[in-house]
Amino acid sequence: MSVTKDKVSVIIVTHNSLPALNDCLGGLKESLNGNGHEIINVDNGSSDDSRAVVHAHFPHASVIVNRKNLGFAAACNKGARKATREYLLFLNPDVTIDGDAIEQLAAAIRSRKDAGVVAGRMRFPNGSFQATCRNLPQMGNMLFSRGSIFSRLIRNGSAYTLPDYEVTTPVPAAAGTMMMVRNELFNSVGGFDRRFFMFMEDVDLCLRLGSLGLKNYFVPSAGGIHLWGRGSNVGKLRRNWYHHWAVWKYFRKHHPNAFSLFVLPFVLALNFVLVTILPVSHPANRR
Repeated sequence: MSVTKDKVSVIIVTHNSLPALNDCLGGLKESLNGNGHEIINVDNGSSDDSRAVVHAHFPHASVIVNRKNLGFAAACNKGARKATREYLLFLNPDVTIDGDAIEQLAAAIRSRKDAGVVAGRMRFPNGSFQATCRNLPQMGNMLFSRGSIFSRLIRNGSAYTLPDYEVTTPVPAAAGTMMMVRNELFNSVGGFDRRFFMFMEDVDLCLRLGSLGLKNYFVPSAGGIHLWGRGSNVGKLRRNWYHHWAVWKYFRKHHPNAFSLFVLPFVLALNFVLVTILPVSHPANRR
């Protein structure tokens, strides 16, 4: 498929994503300003009016309807196969981007031949920094991940999550919240690993791109407000389950040793129970 050079395909995966989707599309309309980019919505079996809202904001958007929820990774891959622009921007439906965010990301990836993915700087609604870049998961630093009961109790994730850099900086991994990658590169590596239904597909992609000698970049000039967890109507229990299951899949794939196969499942099961039942706030709710 031929692609339009220097333009962006914005891919938004939805699953009962209202009302946050309205703000996402409103900000996107202001940012795009009719400059030749395209919108692709992949809807994972929504029962609300998500698809109609996309069409209301962008009548010419491409909408792919899945009859059931295929998961984030598989839906993104379907959107990427439909894309006809040089760059892909995966954007969560609970993100409202700044007016120049797309151009800032495109400029960053265009000027760096060694770029794997480039990711923007997320903010909480009150304007404070939201950490979405991280080190690659190892057993030691996963104790400090946002899903760990240990991290929530001591309120310190600095061994895993990365700080707020002032300039564009290489990072081991970035969240797919607002992530741009070259269309050709994404498809050449097989896209996201669809075995990750929800969570960890972005880290897995960053690791694979890094193994090719590419660098992933945090671009602080490309900003947006992220309403953490508001992009789909998934309850706390199910969200926690998907996250723990994805972590185990990641370690089985990249660290297939006895610990990952036989010990880690019990560690994750215990953590799942604790973070589900204990009244300890999630990092996204501390501000």
